[in-house]
Amino acid sequence: MKNPVIELLLDRRTVRDFTTQLVDDEALKLIIECGIHAPNSRNKQNWHFSVITNPKVIEEINRLTIAGMDRLGIKHEPDYHIFYHAPVVVIMSSVIEGFSELNCGCAVENMAIAAKSLGIDSCIVGQTRFMYHQADPIDINRIVKIPEGYEHDIAICFGYRNGDNPKVKPRREGIVDYIK
Repeated sequence: MKNPVIELLLDRRTVRDFTTQLVDDEALKLIIECGIHAPNSRNKQNWHFSVITNPKVIEEINRLTIAGMDRLGIKHEPDYHIFYHAPVVVIMSSVIEGFSELNCGCAVENMAIAAKSLGIDSCIVGQTRFMYHQADPIDINRIVKIPEGYEHDIAICFGYRNGDNPKVKPRREGIVDYIK
């Protein structure tokens, strides 16, 4: 059965090699709007989107995160960049209660799919939580404009991939049971 939405979902890949091409502001606003319209528990919408296009701030988050990874003994390549040099990073934070992390996960996925539909690629990044292992969290929250009473959940970066769409990786078998 041909369905453009399903084809898009099956074609979306995590991209870890971005060009320097900037993402258009209109497209970025539309991607964020799709995140805001994600399902969320009891419609609390207790999330916050910090949309970062300032290269200096992106580099500072990268530096802080890698310093946190080093402090925790997490191995990485010497020239590793947690955002793969993407020109846009969105940090999601929320009031930690109930299903806040799940809510942010729904918003991040909505944004990833919306971006793909616009020809923009993405990579969901959980490693940003390590930046809190190296510096004062209040300073970090100020840098990425996380509101008081909110905590970091996840990040996603956006940009245009360098090269071909990554090939699909094999999916595990035996992970679904249908109970009729």
